[in-house]
Amino acid sequence: LLIIVVNTNAQLNLPVTLYAHHNQTVFNTGEQIYSKIYARSIKGLHMQPLNIYVDWYTAEGSLLKHQIYLTKFGGAEANFQVPEDYPFAFLRMRMYTAQSLKQLPEFQFSDQVVFVKQQTSSNTKHLPDSIFASTLNSQSDQSISINKVASSFEAKGKNEWIIKNNGKDFLNLSLSITEEESFELPNYTILQHFKDPSLVKQNFKSDYYDAFVQVNGKLKLADLNPSNASLVFSLFKRGQMPIIDQVPLLADGSFSIDRLIFTDSAQLSLQLDYKGKRNQKFELTYQQLGLFQNAPLYAFNFSDSLPVFHSRFKNTGWMNYQKQDENEVVVYAKTKTALELLEDKYATGLFKGGDAVDFNMMLPNVRSFPTLFHFLQGKVPGLQIFFQSATSTQAMDSAVTAGRKEEESGIFGTPKFSWRSSQDQIKFFLNQVPVSVDALLQLPMADIAYIKVFRPPFLGAGMGAPNGAIAVYTKQGDEADYIPKKSKLTGFMVYGYTSPVSFLSPDYSSEKKKAVIDKRKTLLWVPTIHLNHDNPNQGIIYYNNDRSKRHRIIIEGVKQNGELIRKEWIVE
Repeated sequence: LLIIVVNTNAQLNLPVTLYAHHNQTVFNTGEQIYSKIYARSIKGLHMQPLNIYVDWYTAEGSLLKHQIYLTKFGGAEANFQVPEDYPFAFLRMRMYTAQSLKQLPEFQFSDQVVFVKQQTSSNTKHLPDSIFASTLNSQSDQSISINKVASSFEAKGKNEWIIKNNGKDFLNLSLSITEEESFELPNYTILQHFKDPSLVKQNFKSDYYDAFVQVNGKLKLADLNPSNASLVFSLFKRGQMPIIDQVPLLADGSFSIDRLIFTDSAQLSLQLDYKGKRNQKFELTYQQLGLFQNAPLYAFNFSDSLPVFHSRFKNTGWMNYQKQDENEVVVYAKTKTALELLEDKYATGLFKGGDAVDFNMMLPNVRSFPTLFHFLQGKVPGLQIFFQSATSTQAMDSAVTAGRKEEESGIFGTPKFSWRSSQDQIKFFLNQVPVSVDALLQLPMADIAYIKVFRPPFLGAGMGAPNGAIAVYTKQGDEADYIPKKSKLTGFMVYGYTSPVSFLSPDYSSEKKKAVIDKRKTLLWVPTIHLNHDNPNQGIIYYNNDRSKRHRIIIEGVKQNGELIRKEWIVE
């Protein structure tokens, strides 16, 4: 749980403008786009934490992904992976805040176009060499300087630089280093395309400040006395320690939970203890603030309806020398599927591997089935599962006389199994221990993590299972539902932030690590560099790819007072 506090409330609910700096200009399908989003207001760099929403659209206006990021000192790291089968020549990146949606239409969104390299592109034009020659401006921004420590343009050579803050102001910067041989002119620069926040006009002011994850709710209880009530919330997220704290209740029963930070989703649970009313039922209403779950309705109000990519290359070999896989430099291992991970985690001994059909039972649709046998119906070739009701056979009568209660077989009847024409009994296992079919029939679907159905014969049983077996595994502690049965907790799902992907920079410090092919266009991407008077320097280290002899360095950023910074030059 991270809480950032800045000793001023002057910037709250001021209109902000947004701008994104990307690691490169044009991307391949399947490639990761790395971005740094800046936020500033009329007071300068927006230092207060703020929720930023990013929507990625196709060229035709179809939503690909809705993302949420939290700024820190006026900046947020973001990323998006271009789909492998993306058919268009560009993507649309739309950035906004909850406050900006209340502004006039021309100020609601900050839009950018990201170009995607296709085999044949009808919207690509080539710049004359004279135009490109005049675009490189090694700017004389005196706010920062960069000093060379070591430089090498050999294959996988090491380069080291130091970035220095020449003033006393706080700086929020981002840095990209690309090979010059395939460098394309950027579509956006921070000096030309970061809108002036003083020009923003808004119709309405927001009734709350949209930062962190916030949940507002209300308890409806007759004769509510907040002094007699104790409301405790618990935030459960897999792989993290739970957050537990008391929530103040107002006189009308309303409450607010805020300053929460987590990624993806989590379970928020509430427990009410009321003096003198231990078994009192209460009605709870709640609302998660912000736009964490859904993007606003799409509106085609882009200023550039059909963007054209202006390339500086004319079918040269440089553009073909592009990195197709961001992990190609350092990773060659095959990524395991979810089922393979479950197999490694749960199955052991003779239950590991084998001729079996396995199922991931932690998918959202699994809980819609009443029993695991209903789930398995029709999913395993050759295995027939049907339910025999007590009204049509005597099976239930014999079971009852044997002392089994009717409800133990469920309202659906007794499951029967057969492999093709064989009618012999299949064996059942729970966590690799033999059990009866009734034990599995009563197992809640929410407790099941993994199922393996072994085709006959299965040799994992003590006496063997010539007609096959069904092995069921229950969730372990890190996967189990957090609210126990008969608990006083009331739980619901809340949504968090998008998990950013870190840029992977290879380390070629040893000769052994150099035995790979390196085709990177982006040699280094550092999305967050914070410099101030007490911490004025930042060292960076990166390695060359296999063939580049010239590197393009671009630094963009914002001073705390709102001044924009851009420094760009070529080293060779």
